[in-house]
Amino acid sequence: MLHLKITKTENLLQELADQVGGEILEGTFKIPSQLGTGSIQLSSLVEGVILHYGDFCINDDLMISRKIEEDINKKFFSIIYSFESHDITESIENKSQEGIQNHILFLNRYFSYSTFAPAYRRNRHVQFFISIEKMQKIVQYYDLPLALNELLNSTAPWCYKYPFSMEVQKVLFQMNNYKINNQFTKGYVINKCEELIMLMLENLYLDQMAKDQHSHFIHQDDLKLIIEAEQRLMDMAFEDISIKNLAEDLSVGIRKLQRLFKAYHGVDMTTYRKHIRMEQSRQMIAQQSLSITEICYKMGYSSVSHFSKIFKDHFGVSPSSLIKK
Repeated sequence: MLHLKITKTENLLQELADQVGGEILEGTFKIPSQLGTGSIQLSSLVEGVILHYGDFCINDDLMISRKIEEDINKKFFSIIYSFESHDITESIENKSQEGIQNHILFLNRYFSYSTFAPAYRRNRHVQFFISIEKMQKIVQYYDLPLALNELLNSTAPWCYKYPFSMEVQKVLFQMNNYKINNQFTKGYVINKCEELIMLMLENLYLDQMAKDQHSHFIHQDDLKLIIEAEQRLMDMAFEDISIKNLAEDLSVGIRKLQRLFKAYHGVDMTTYRKHIRMEQSRQMIAQQSLSITEICYKMGYSSVSHFSKIFKDHFGVSPSSLIKK
């Protein structure tokens, strides 16, 4: 497993390049070919707002640990939009509500967490780093409720998770159709960025005003537990999945583990693992470096016919039909 550590905000790309090799050209870090494909981009839109876009696939399991250790005066919030079930380049109207949910994480610099990316799975996300000064200016300029400042100024670690709303999906879709190549397109993207920030602040305010103030709040220990469960699930053979044993290994009650996992991903652990394995299989078939039989066994299935049936049920086509002639 490849384990990367993130301790910076503004120098994030250089920190990644130093750990895995490769170079940065015009704000883009291209994944070294020996590790996988894709790239990660970082650009400063306006003072206090940095846009980070990633679209990559790694040929090994990847664990990224985030613990910001830079200058204490550089207080950046992170808003992470993770695309788990579809791409932002697709039509909004054609989204399926089934499967793993797309989600948003909104966290301050004091919240440390890890994220697990299984091998051979396409990882797509958009992330904004927003300074505390920029956030305060937005709250003041739009005359937003001052109750927001109490949370924004807190030095306690916090993280909130929300599903994609239709409004969020539309804005992200619009942003994706504009490439920053002049001041006009840059201004458009900045405008869309502020739309997303406003939508997030509204969610945060409603959370604070609700009777159940922590309905979307995520504890660091709970998120750590979910990430560990993801990793162990992917290490199990398909036929050997035992949620009971997994819960015992993680020293947590089975009901709590099931509740936390489904609340985070929108599906149970068995469905999650099947979904990931199918995506991994499709990616490996596209690379054409392994046969269908080899991929079947690598994914933990003991029967090629069973694997092919599950694959066809999931994608609507057989594995062999994806092999380029």
